[in-house]
Amino acid sequence: MMPTDNIAYYRRRLAESRHRADAASLPEVRRVHAQMAERYSAILRDAERGVVRPVLGIVPHD
Repeated sequence: MMPTDNIAYYRRRLAESRHRADAASLPEVRRVHAQMAERYSAILRDAERGVVRPVLGIVPHD
């Protein structure tokens, strides 16, 4: 994924998390989605600054 794709992805996920937090009726669900939004916000800031975060993946076994 290209950096601009990452930025668009994280912006979308941030907006979704904020929307779900606002729409949740249970306080626990609101809290979880608000925490997710905070994390996506931090990831988005890094992506906008060009910080490369590690990508998780499957390590091939030779």
